[in-house]
Amino acid sequence: MDAPLAAKSGHQGTAMSLAPLAHVLFSRVMRFDPSNPQWLNRDRFILSGGHASILQYAMLFLSGHGTGLDDIKQFRQWGSATPGHPEVGHTAGVEVTTGPLGQGFANAVGMAIAEAHLRATHGADAIEHHTYVVAGDGCLMEGISHEAASLAGHLKLDHLVCIFDDNKITIDGGTELTCSDDVAMRFRSYGWNVIDAGDPGDDLDAIEKAVRDAAAHKGQPTLIVLRTHIGYPSPDLTDHHTAHGNPFTAAHVSATKKVMGIPDEPFWAPEDLVSAYRAHVAERASSALKTWRTSIGGREQEVTEAVTSLAPHGWESSLPAFDADTNLATRQAFQKALEASRDALPGVISGAADLTGNTGAQLDGKNAFSATNNAGRQVYYGIREHA
Repeated sequence: MDAPLAAKSGHQGTAMSLAPLAHVLFSRVMRFDPSNPQWLNRDRFILSGGHASILQYAMLFLSGHGTGLDDIKQFRQWGSATPGHPEVGHTAGVEVTTGPLGQGFANAVGMAIAEAHLRATHGADAIEHHTYVVAGDGCLMEGISHEAASLAGHLKLDHLVCIFDDNKITIDGGTELTCSDDVAMRFRSYGWNVIDAGDPGDDLDAIEKAVRDAAAHKGQPTLIVLRTHIGYPSPDLTDHHTAHGNPFTAAHVSATKKVMGIPDEPFWAPEDLVSAYRAHVAERASSALKTWRTSIGGREQEVTEAVTSLAPHGWESSLPAFDADTNLATRQAFQKALEASRDALPGVISGAADLTGNTGAQLDGKNAFSATNNAGRQVYYGIREHA
């Protein structure tokens, strides 16, 4: 609440209602190492509703990723480490730049495809992690979410978990103004497993059970329908659409802190609490790394280099050369270049929107990526052009 108040802009309502979920994910469920945010086998967290970025920054601060309290105080300020929407490569711990609703959801599907492919090619002893994406009503209204969800179900991406922040609120008002979809039924029709987590409020154990059940499910991606209350526990603005896009006033912040039983002082973050939280996260990270290193054996450096080396030195030498006056369409030249670089760039996966032949975007077409063959490098995603 304090950061949007200081910035005079921001979306604290969603961040407040999702705080219990974020706490469960970062302190109980997800495997990651704040001292090495690029650890190969970390679980991925994507906040598709990037406008609620203060939630992610708060968790990065608490978990010790390098985001400091001074960074939180500079929320949404020019040049700060905490911009209005999460930006990959700018803030340690942010996996995806999100902003336009639904985009992060589609990114999560792509990351789940990548995880499945790497698991198939390098072995589950080396690569096996989950992608957790939080998407709200707006994300799932966007057309891109329909395309991406359909593809994820078709490919049976069972290491993908989407938590649907079902708060039934948009900036203009309640979702009854614009949408009457049965989201759970919609996702079941895509081939997803659906868990109705109900309205758990602050019941952390119930939230954890839903997430762990989702992660353990095999053969399908999982949607968790989580009923939340935007702005909770504000005594004035809980479940009200003004809690969405408008920062609370100082009076609203004070009233909410009184309900929570915490001091009415800006950016209250007791050092002992923060230290204890970071120590707990570090202990979990140490345990996860130890388990992984035992599993992967002596292959850690080999696999890490193979996965992170996007373009090995000298790979260009594999490319064909064309004379300037060659009578060859650019898409045909692209096809030849793609095929020629196949072995030099093993991390490249190709695909086209039902125009593989026309575009030349075909890579090892006889070895398609599918629900039964995650090692394939050609994704047939049909006429899903936006996702």
